[in-house]
Amino acid sequence: MRVVLSLLLLGLLALPAYAAFQGPGSDASGGFKGPTVGVEVTTVKQALDSKDNTPVMFTGHITGRKAGSDNKYIFRDATGEMTVDIDKKIFSGHTVTPENTVRLSGKVDKDMLKPVKVDVKVLEVLN
Repeated sequence: MRVVLSLLLLGLLALPAYAAFQGPGSDASGGFKGPTVGVEVTTVKQALDSKDNTPVMFTGHITGRKAGSDNKYIFRDATGEMTVDIDKKIFSGHTVTPENTVRLSGKVDKDMLKPVKVDVKVLEVLN
């Protein structure tokens, strides 16, 4: 009788663990999925000509890492290339190669006497 009750109790305690699963490919982080509004800069060329702190969202490829830096990368799209600053936590465990197409969202970072870069807040691997 104790064994049966123990197994029954164990089964009941395990049920909440299954409640969160939504199927293959479910997004564990949750959140809104839909269009992003308020972003006018969508290319590298536009970002290079934008003011500091301008929101950007562009699609292309991370082609390499800048020498001597852990978080600065070269990003390329059809209009050109530029430096992007991506912290390790932004990668969220994704491995990205130059063949992967990514969508980056962030803000233009213009400092005096330094090249324009984008401080990336969101990285989405598209393929």
